Amino acid sequence: MIILNAENTRKAEIKATESNITLLDLMENAGKAAAQFMIDNLDINNKNIVIMCGKGNNGGDGYVIARYLSGFSKNITIILASGEPSTEDSIIMFARSHDIKHIYYKEKTDAAKICIQDADIIVDCIFGIGFKGIPRKPIDEIIETINTSKGIKVSIDVPSGIDCDSGFITDCCIKADYTVTFTTLKPCHVIYPAKEMCGKVHVANVGIKKSIYKDISNMQTIDYDYVKSCFKKRKANSNKGDFGKLLSICGSLGMAGAAILAAKSAMHSGAGLVYCAAPEKTADIIASNITEAVMVYLKQNNEGRLSKDNIERLLNEIKSKSACLIGCGLGNDNDIFEIVSQIISNSKIPLIIDADGINAINLNKDILNKCASDIVLTPHPGEMARLCSVTPADIQNHRLEYALSFIKQYNVTLVLKGANTIIASKDGIFINTTGNAGMAKGGSGDILAGMIASFSAQGMSALNAAICGVYLHGLAGDMAAEHLSQTAMLPSDMISMLPDIFLQIEKG
Repeated sequence: MIILNAENTRKAEIKATESNITLLDLMENAGKAAAQFMIDNLDINNKNIVIMCGKGNNGGDGYVIARYLSGFSKNITIILASGEPSTEDSIIMFARSHDIKHIYYKEKTDAAKICIQDADIIVDCIFGIGFKGIPRKPIDEIIETINTSKGIKVSIDVPSGIDCDSGFITDCCIKADYTVTFTTLKPCHVIYPAKEMCGKVHVANVGIKKSIYKDISNMQTIDYDYVKSCFKKRKANSNKGDFGKLLSICGSLGMAGAAILAAKSAMHSGAGLVYCAAPEKTADIIASNITEAVMVYLKQNNEGRLSKDNIERLLNEIKSKSACLIGCGLGNDNDIFEIVSQIISNSKIPLIIDADGINAINLNKDILNKCASDIVLTPHPGEMARLCSVTPADIQNHRLEYALSFIKQYNVTLVLKGANTIIASKDGIFINTTGNAGMAKGGSGDILAGMIASFSAQGMSALNAAICGVYLHGLAGDMAAEHLSQTAMLPSDMISMLPDIFLQIEKG
């Protein structure tokens, strides 16, 4: 589904008025649709319903909602959180709801608080998509009162107090049970930490056709049908060379598991041939766990990691491959830095750089713009924090901003891992909606890297390989959790789910 930020939502609304609809009509439609959602999904008959209205157009939606719900409950109270409405359309809608009980919060604060605390349903129409900053008095105390109420909380468009475009939240925002938004999802509905405040999100149609906004935004959630379309039916007379040759430069002493998981996931994702390049002793361990891979035994340094003496051989290896994965379990030292730098500088095939491969470029990020091939970077928040010279908390609080900033500086496809992984490239922004907390275990990232590398080796573009890898990786995690629980599932269990996933894709 397409995602519109605040600016693009306004553009879509203005563009819609070029046809036979007004902004006032859109407000009426929005309020009616939100009310209908509550009628269909909540028990509202004769319940105490409080509708909190701000001064802007979000408050205008609330007045419309009050009118439509008044036929189902006579116990409806409009509370004006900041006084009289201030926008033209909200003033009109307030006048149309004059016969519904309303309280001015500043004038009757105690009565308003009691009303909120006693409410069965609280409809949050305080701030809309344009809100920035931190709620000031008295809104901060209103939000606190709402959050401590036992009533069901329904936010309109976005929970008040969160940033629509970034997903950033402060300590002062509505924690909704439901959010009813209009036309499309907004970034805050799919990006953490704001997503956690939205509850169940319902997208309501208010009369803006998709043709109006489909070209306005380059941000969207990942769709299963799109992922499925990226996989073509295999021809009957195919051979292993038709499905790519992946060079996987992964593993070191004590970290053979990372290389094994990456290689197994790559093979289970369809790569024709997987070449595992690893230090000698580590290569023995990998070989004993994988029978289908081709082993490339390399020299190791005193720490059991790859020696830079392997650079010439590795540069020769990549010449005959269709993609290269580098980084899983490599470790960190000067030899690794030299190897990663030389691979990036000389590669003419797509590169998937993960884990220690990312750490190796941290002191020389400009090398990313000198590479002649496509690059997919797959950092977790800690690795992304090092790349951006900030803290992991900064990354987690502003995931989209840092992702967008990074791809403006560096010519890569960025996969910022975490809950609802963000894929950012100059060709579009994609937000994943598959996956669960059971995947938060060591090894999950190695599996993802192997899947993306496999798809890349088979000829997918960097962006499509990342999209398919992230979505199907999360889907495998969801299936593993359903069968085994989030607590007990292991990353290797996700690999065992891939056959069923690809079977469904092949069946169409």
